[in-house]
Amino acid sequence: GYTIVDPGAYETGTSDFSSQIALFKREGIEIFNAFPIPSDFAALWRQAAQQGLTRQIKIAQIARTGLFPSDIEALGGLGNNLASACYWHKDFPYRSPLTGQTGTQLCDLYEAQTSKQWTQQIGACLSLFDAAMETLKTSIDPKNKVNVAMAMRKLNVSTIAGQVDFTSGPVPNVASAPIIGTQWVKSKKGPFQFDYLITENATDRNVPVTHKLTPYNA
Repeated sequence: GYTIVDPGAYETGTSDFSSQIALFKREGIEIFNAFPIPSDFAALWRQAAQQGLTRQIKIAQIARTGLFPSDIEALGGLGNNLASACYWHKDFPYRSPLTGQTGTQLCDLYEAQTSKQWTQQIGACLSLFDAAMETLKTSIDPKNKVNVAMAMRKLNVSTIAGQVDFTSGPVPNVASAPIIGTQWVKSKKGPFQFDYLITENATDRNVPVTHKLTPYNA
């Protein structure tokens, strides 16, 4: 039921997106989905605002850009209500078997020690250590590379990012992970400019939804 409007590829570092914006306006697009680097998206989105495109956008879903607070803060007010997706969030309902921390505890400690806003990479990195430690523990000989590799093939462990299961596919030696829908919303309290809120959990129903997706042009 959707009509795809594809303006084609562009060169990284492009500074003028007028032709793409004109096409989007002419076609009346309401959902914008892209995978640009931060500098390209910043240039595009500022021009989109200047030329009136953002006023018709109901959902702006950005990947690659939009994963971290700095990407959104650089846009100022244009960052409000941008949708994104996360591979880890501090509200994931899991603990690290290595440190015993919840996501909230991990992020609170990070913010207290750095005075910087948490990012999803923090939990993603810790989950790797969770999985690695379990692999070493279950390996017959943790100093033997072959034994460690064989142990990883049978790895099925709960981490701070959720279950890491190499036993069920989708293909051998691969463990899949959820991607959760999110949205950046201007913070009403706290020291940071935007809050990163969960809007859908179709790939992991254990993750709590904390926010109803707000139209970008609301």
